[in-house]
Amino acid sequence: MGYFMRYILADARPINFALIGETLAVLDPLYSLRATDLDELVEVLYDDQLYGQIEIDVPGDELFDDDLSAFTEMLGETTGAEEQLVAEILSEATQILAVEMFWEGENSEATYARFDPLWIWLFANRRGVLQADSEGFYGASGLLAERKFML
Repeated sequence: MGYFMRYILADARPINFALIGETLAVLDPLYSLRATDLDELVEVLYDDQLYGQIEIDVPGDELFDDDLSAFTEMLGETTGAEEQLVAEILSEATQILAVEMFWEGENSEATYARFDPLWIWLFANRRGVLQADSEGFYGASGLLAERKFML
């Protein structure tokens, strides 16, 4: 099974795979990244078990532009300060860190937990919001805008 979450950055400091790999390894040395045949995609392993893939999209990439357009459309009219914050991040986006998570059976929580350190680090170190398919947009303190859609 696969599930997507995307950290939408609106920060002048870019993210790259080297920084992600170093950060995860500092948090727990059992994390590692493995290159794939695609330059913009790596696999995320924990204790040599595959948990997902990370792709970094930037302005000008078709996927970046399409995703931002879809997110903006799904957000629609903002109704409060939290939704306005999401709209601002979307309009100022500099990168999208797209994560596809993998698990077998119904043990999704273990996979989600493997990516929590990355989200926590991103919220503490880079301006942005986290989009979760079929849920919505999150900030460091929780749900900002509920939107039950998937890309």
